[in-house]
Amino acid sequence: MCAIGLAAILLQTVFGLAVVRGGGMSPASGDGDVALTYRLEQAYSANDVIVYRSQSGQQLIGRVVALPGDVVEVTEDGTFKVNGSAQPSSNGQSTAPAESGPAYPLTLGEGQYFVLGDDRMQAVDSREVGAIGINVVEGKVVALLRLRGI
Repeated sequence: MCAIGLAAILLQTVFGLAVVRGGGMSPASGDGDVALTYRLEQAYSANDVIVYRSQSGQQLIGRVVALPGDVVEVTEDGTFKVNGSAQPSSNGQSTAPAESGPAYPLTLGEGQYFVLGDDRMQAVDSREVGAIGINVVEGKVVALLRLRGI
């Protein structure tokens, strides 16, 4: 009984669970997978996969591609740049800007990250919702349970 209580406390304060919705992080994760997150991280690094909430409250998952102080740009021809250097896509897709996204170049402030999905064609990410503040990050993905198709 005590172990169950301890597990519940850990899941509420230290760790979290998030169900992946959509294919924005394909092939790393897919619709229906469950992400285990670590909630106590104070800062994130490039390539960390995080779970965060959009302004509308939608839970999203994506990869950190730019850090506080970086200048990011998404060009009309689909090139993604950080501090003036073109960045390769993880799967070779171009990175098209969103119609209603932020203005570029975008300088990230303290505690802000630019997050992209691995499948840029399907992802809802910083191209639409803008810079991600550390205050809306729910945690860093530390494990992935592939539950799709079960």
